[in-house]
Amino acid sequence: MTKKITLTLTRLLMLALLCVFILPAQAGVMASRTRVIYDEGQNQRSLMLANINPYPVVVQTWVNDGEDQQAPEKSTSPMIALPSVFRMQPGAVQGLRIIYNGDQLPKDRESVFWLNLYEIAPKSTTTPAPQAAVALAMNTQMKIFYRPKNLPSTAEDMPKVLTFTLEQQGEQWVLVLRNPTPYHASMASLRLVDNDKQMAVPQTLDMMAPPYGEKRYRMAPGSQINPKGLKVSFTWVDDGGHFHTATAPVLNP
Repeated sequence: MTKKITLTLTRLLMLALLCVFILPAQAGVMASRTRVIYDEGQNQRSLMLANINPYPVVVQTWVNDGEDQQAPEKSTSPMIALPSVFRMQPGAVQGLRIIYNGDQLPKDRESVFWLNLYEIAPKSTTTPAPQAAVALAMNTQMKIFYRPKNLPSTAEDMPKVLTFTLEQQGEQWVLVLRNPTPYHASMASLRLVDNDKQMAVPQTLDMMAPPYGEKRYRMAPGSQINPKGLKVSFTWVDDGGHFHTATAPVLNP
């Protein structure tokens, strides 16, 4: 087990150092995964972070329900991230623990929460005032899915039963994704396909359809769409953060 952990840390650190040279303009705190699956009965989940900045940062972590403006001290999430505040040197790796406090959550479907990684860069000492008083800060969010035991299907089967319909609201078309499963359907992109023609569905901040619910995607104003014979090409994200693409017919509403 010790050798496996050491190897994981080494690989993450090497990737972090490589990113310092490749992506200096996109510097930040990088997580070893893009999402966390917290299965019922687990004591905690771990997440490795790496500082790919060429400078040290102070990182604050907290979990909320996705409200961007919600302060850490006002969060009521049953998920807790530890440590809550720490400093990372350039290229350093830090382990983060996600703990569930036992508050009641639905047993028939997943619950989703958002882990916030708020990093603050040091104030510059080489630039004249007032620029020297400005400290860069960036907040990265990633999803934590709490998954109850004994759900009636598997996450892998979820994409097979998703359905799509088109509705017209005034002069605008709306693509409706219905999710009849207990899992969240995380979409990376969607496209309407008409023979050899494709029309991208505009991206939104959250493309995810909730369990036993629906997600509505507004098409661009003025889109000329004939629903007959249309298909949807959709790309979803699995538990490991990998992308998969499939097609489904657009059903009559």
